[in-house]
Amino acid sequence: MDKPALRRRIRCARQALSRDYRLDAMRAIARHASRLLKRGKRVGAYLAAGSELDLEVLMSAALWRGAEVYLPQIPRRGRRLWFCRLGAADRWYLHPRYRIAEYDGPALRAERLDVLFVPLLAIDDEGYRMGQGGGFYDTTLAFRQRARQFGKPLLVGVAYDCQRVERVPREPWDIRLDYLLTESGLRRLPLSPACR
Repeated sequence: MDKPALRRRIRCARQALSRDYRLDAMRAIARHASRLLKRGKRVGAYLAAGSELDLEVLMSAALWRGAEVYLPQIPRRGRRLWFCRLGAADRWYLHPRYRIAEYDGPALRAERLDVLFVPLLAIDDEGYRMGQGGGFYDTTLAFRQRARQFGKPLLVGVAYDCQRVERVPREPWDIRLDYLLTESGLRRLPLSPACR
């Protein structure tokens, strides 16, 4: 299946989920991810857009446990994301081009996070994801391709169960995720042969 057709199919499945189902899923993923949300950990998250699985409860749980939460910030030029530490101050703004909410806090690169919860549109059982098509996470996580190892940060794909597919179309630059977090649970994805 080609990417545009798969994107349409998964978006339709995701949008068909009821409001109650979404709320239950939001609470479930926070429970399933609790062992990753430890005091002092730097946790990268995201603000849900459209029908994405919302991390609001997960982020609250992380902050309550003493973790630091970082949100993506799209750069003015290029595609490599910064991650800004969420604080108590009201420092929200809309990105001038994409018109999405971002937080203006101390920034660092993905390499310095301990855990990164990655949004996705579709994922297969080998840990390959298909995103929205902007290439921001592919560019941001390219260092993992060069390192060719299971390491820091721990990459956790976040999705509803309906977003799992047999196989996503792959590109040479695609990065495998380490874990998948859905309303059904947190599961480790298979290690690539180079990491075993």
